[in-house]
Amino acid sequence: ERFEELCAYKEANGNCIVPRKCEKYKKLGNWVAQMRKYHKDLKKKQHPVWKNRFAQLEALGFEWELNFFADWHERFEELLEYKEANGDCRVPARYEKNKKLGNWVSTVRKQ
Repeated sequence: ERFEELCAYKEANGNCIVPRKCEKYKKLGNWVAQMRKYHKDLKKKQHPVWKNRFAQLEALGFEWELNFFADWHERFEELLEYKEANGDCRVPARYEKNKKLGNWVSTVRKQ
């Protein structure tokens, strides 16, 4: 059930980085966080059931460890470029030219 939700989320947002604090995605965000924890705890054991689940998530483009600082700086630089081109920082949440930037700005606004 949650895997299908994650597939839909990725289709809409371009990534599998689900915000846990957003009420709309709270359950999915908690599930994603739990998958990261299970992966960290179980990756050495190589249990067949989990190995298959992890493989499905990886095929979707799931990121096990997030490098927030590197991503933050990259998005910030893109925001500066957006401002230079558009005169403001009002990036639409579903910005077609750069879905990651739109998602990042939307997430930062909610925090």
